[in-house]
Amino acid sequence: MSKTGRRQFLQGLGAAAVLSPLGSLAFGQAAQGGRGGAAQTGRGAAPPTGRGGAVPQFDLVIKGGKVIDPTQKISSVMDVAIKGDKIATVAANIPATDARGVYDAGGKIVSAGLIDVHGHVYDGGITTSIEADIVGIAKGTTTIVDAGSAGAANFAGLRKYVIERAHTRVYSLLNIGMNGCCNNEIYGDPRLVDARAAIDTIEANRPYILGIKVRINGKHDDLAHDIEVLKKAREAADATNTVIMMHWTNEPDLIALLKPGDILTHPYNPPSPNSSNLMGGEPGKILPIVLTLKDRGIWTDFSHGGHLAWPVAEASAKLGWFPDTISTDIHRGHVPPTGVVFDLATTMSKFMYLGLTVDQVVEKVTAAPKKMFKFPEKIGSLEPGSVADVTIAEVRTGDFDFYDSRREKRSGHQKFVPTATVKSGSFVYWEP
Repeated sequence: MSKTGRRQFLQGLGAAAVLSPLGSLAFGQAAQGGRGGAAQTGRGAAPPTGRGGAVPQFDLVIKGGKVIDPTQKISSVMDVAIKGDKIATVAANIPATDARGVYDAGGKIVSAGLIDVHGHVYDGGITTSIEADIVGIAKGTTTIVDAGSAGAANFAGLRKYVIERAHTRVYSLLNIGMNGCCNNEIYGDPRLVDARAAIDTIEANRPYILGIKVRINGKHDDLAHDIEVLKKAREAADATNTVIMMHWTNEPDLIALLKPGDILTHPYNPPSPNSSNLMGGEPGKILPIVLTLKDRGIWTDFSHGGHLAWPVAEASAKLGWFPDTISTDIHRGHVPPTGVVFDLATTMSKFMYLGLTVDQVVEKVTAAPKKMFKFPEKIGSLEPGSVADVTIAEVRTGDFDFYDSRREKRSGHQKFVPTATVKSGSFVYWEP
């Protein structure tokens, strides 16, 4: 197989770019890691025998990378072995002869497949949404949770045309507004905020729906309205044993309706009369009610999109407060040439600029999402028996420009760059 660049990957998505469990590895031939590297196919060849004539026990071994897996408290150079579509083991110095194919990950980071817990990928159904595979598997992200693009009235399309067809694994948070996102959906006709419709849709579409999305403005003037909407979301979430993700608010009456497992998103909103952030109107001081969230078991999700103000994020980082998960809020307006989000890896790099380590940012896109949601598949971990989703990346050093949602620039010196992805045991290559 010739080199598969990112552009070639996108053009050929659904065909040769996403390969069988051996990926592009020749039987018995080691794949060479490195920029732009792609192994040669060996389709039709018979598998080699190992020592003593035995058939190799693993389909693929990813060797010599720094494995970061917070679920197993691993952060060291090790090998990852895959059999079929599952992780078989993580160990040091797995013999190459034990595998049908070997990928050299020396000098790279090896983690569970990245999980973006907040995106908008109802491409073709919602005008702002983007194709999941463009911002997912092609960028090192193996799973995306679509956060409210679809509601009860149009979820069938999201399931049929995105969830069931994308190579990237897609789950949904169902919008409590029946028509989905994003036309101020909960502030129009009150009949379109329907708990019963949400319950019926979730029950008919398990396991694809993980919870309810409530896209409030977060303004005090809307409090009475927002409480009634959140009560309907609470009814639906409780009836289906799922969770609520809600846009940021500091209103005690709203936060009181949240339960352990629920999620508040967008803590670093730019200061505005039309939104709130974790500091309220007093820069440099986190509101006391925000500091109670963790003790109450309420998760916080970053979700970039139009919701990053560097002064807010920097002040928060200085105080040692970071959201539980890093996510993108990705849609068409957030990617080049006009957007500043780019992808999950770039968003992780912005948190490295804010002071988090590589291990910490990896935890916030693997192990933390695994805890946040009841995924029906075992993802977010390299534990044996987990789905064989693996992201291989480089941490590059240099001078990198990072922008917040108002296009205010900061300069960072590390960038997290995925270079190869394994999805359910299938290897995908592209050029960085």
